[in-house]
Amino acid sequence: MESTVRTFQVFGLTSSLLLAGVNLGSSHLTVPFLYNQPTSVNTPFFKEFYTRGALTLVPLAIFSGASSGIVAYIPPAQRTLWIVAAVTTLSQLPWTGLGMMATNTRLNDIAASSVEQEKASQQEVVNLLKKW
Repeated sequence: MESTVRTFQVFGLTSSLLLAGVNLGSSHLTVPFLYNQPTSVNTPFFKEFYTRGALTLVPLAIFSGASSGIVAYIPPAQRTLWIVAAVTTLSQLPWTGLGMMATNTRLNDIAASSVEQEKASQQEVVNLLKKW
């Protein structure tokens, strides 16, 4: 049982660190480079970036949260800490769905249509990217 707990601790911690690194890197290192790009460049890039991120990070968040949840369930000694870790990791999923989806959808809609790219102002796109 101890080796199972250790394995899930490593999975939960490692995957949450990877998730945090990708999220921070995306928000603070990659997206700001898009601010000065034309709408015809930054919105298609964002759409591809967002789609790849969703395909990778959603399963990773679920895996990380589940791993931390398993550790919280098995040994009671550090249950509270691992519950907090699981909830914190999984909380980004509803936050994205409820808090950020309008921004993501608007950016993706602009990216998908040359008409929308022409209608959208550079300032609107930059504001959406900064909000993201």
